[in-house]
Amino acid sequence: MIKNFRVSILIRLLIICSMIAMLVYFLMVDIHYLRSVYVFIFLIIAMIEFVWYVDKTNRDFTAFLLALLQDDFTTKFSEKGKGKSFSGLYSAFNKITNKFEQISAAKEVQQLYLEALVDHVRVGIISFDEKGKIQLMNRALQKMLNRPQMAFLSNLSTVDKRLTDILYDIKPRENRLLKISIKNELLHLSFHASEFKLGNDLFKLVSIQNIKNELDSNELEAWQKLIRVLTHEIMNSVTPITSLSGTLKQIVENEPDNKDTIKKVSQGLEAIELRSQGLQNFTDSYRKLTKIPKPNFTEVNLRKSIERILILFQEQANKVQIEVEIDKDIILIADKDLMEQVFINLIKNSIEAVEGMDKGALSIKATKGEQITMEFTDNGIGISEDKIDKIFIPFFTTKANGSGIGLALCKQIINLHNATLSVTSEVEKGTTFTIAY
Repeated sequence: MIKNFRVSILIRLLIICSMIAMLVYFLMVDIHYLRSVYVFIFLIIAMIEFVWYVDKTNRDFTAFLLALLQDDFTTKFSEKGKGKSFSGLYSAFNKITNKFEQISAAKEVQQLYLEALVDHVRVGIISFDEKGKIQLMNRALQKMLNRPQMAFLSNLSTVDKRLTDILYDIKPRENRLLKISIKNELLHLSFHASEFKLGNDLFKLVSIQNIKNELDSNELEAWQKLIRVLTHEIMNSVTPITSLSGTLKQIVENEPDNKDTIKKVSQGLEAIELRSQGLQNFTDSYRKLTKIPKPNFTEVNLRKSIERILILFQEQANKVQIEVEIDKDIILIADKDLMEQVFINLIKNSIEAVEGMDKGALSIKATKGEQITMEFTDNGIGISEDKIDKIFIPFFTTKANGSGIGLALCKQIINLHNATLSVTSEVEKGTTFTIAY
């Protein structure tokens, strides 16, 4: 029951000495061999217990080191009842354990912080070793490639083999570009790599970014510059022609002589005037692409806005089944007029895509998560693969009587709202326009 180490040692030594004295007495003085055997057995047991007790400190020290080696910081040692020296030793053990526990907790918090930071970044990030084992694949990349976390780089060949080849071959500080299609959505991927060593292991860190929107913006800006030049030159030519033809028409009509000639000239000039006016209207329509006003951001109730627009298409959509799934509490911070112009164009395109079908359908859905996602889906004729990456280019159209302005205008408006507009389509199955806001 006595816990003081020194007292315990002294008591055990006294017991052992007493047993040795008793053993000598029974062997030399009071010769009694049976009692000598009993005393000898108890002596052996007492010596073994003494060694075990003395060795307890080594066992505690070993347990302490093994606990640190295995990152087990739950082991605690009693500091009381063992004397000052052993109390100080066990107190030091406990302090070291607590310090390592604090360091481990701080590292775990830092690890969680870095993981949250990497997952928050919208750029795809992947890290892997020389054997192709993936150490890190953030959420942005998983979403971009439409794949969950993977163990090895070779698994990415299910997306596109060229993707795996680039990741293996790309050198530090090198940039690569790749154009691939995932779930019928065209991606323009930009790769940038760096390398680092942890101990003896070499790792490669690659950032992957979809730069399609940036390319679209640059392409759109180039078209806008071209349109400004064309509009300026055409208008400079058309305006005086229109004015002169109108003046000549009035002069000829007021001339009383040579009525047949006057009639023919009048008809010709009238045709010139009408054609010039048509050309002027034509160029005015393209001006819209270069004169989109700066957005005036306000709160827009998405469901009410869509319902209000659908009223405009009541007659045109008599044979189309329209389904709207939008929560009443989804609010956009946007320019109401510009966004409704986008909705009008997308709904109009969808209705025209199912025109003439017996069971034409249009679905308009919106969900709210990390961002607001709107989908306009029809079951119409679809868009072929060779045309789908061109539909947002100004003047390009798949319609016989289309102008090629509508979707280019939508794309520009969406870009002004720092959002994205994308499309997926299958021929004879339908098309989905997606706005990620």
